Amino acid sequence: AERLAGLRAEGRSVFVDMGADWCVTCKVNERAVLHTDAFRDLLKRSNAVLMTGDWTNADPAISAFLKDYRAVGVPLYVVFRAGENGSGHVLPAVLTQGIVEDALAPR
Repeated sequence: AERLAGLRAEGRSVFVDMGADWCVTCKVNERAVLHTDAFRDLLKRSNAVLMTGDWTNADPAISAFLKDYRAVGVPLYVVFRAGENGSGHVLPAVLTQGIVEDALAPR
């Protein structure tokens, strides 16, 4: 939470990826989108930071973040756009490159 607040205060966009090793949907999203050159390029173009939380062993800080977003589990993807206040934008559980490009596009 502290790192997220700091990045937002710097005016950076932040893409939060909460997942777990046992999460099949998380692994599909990683292969299809999150671990691709296209996604890395998108982060650079958007001046965005990827923050990843590993809930494999039920970390209390990640559990609190999930609770804040009323998520019953992972995956949970939240985008905080540069210059915007508020709780961020929750993305669908299944990602596409188009979904993440739209989420990080300047408004």
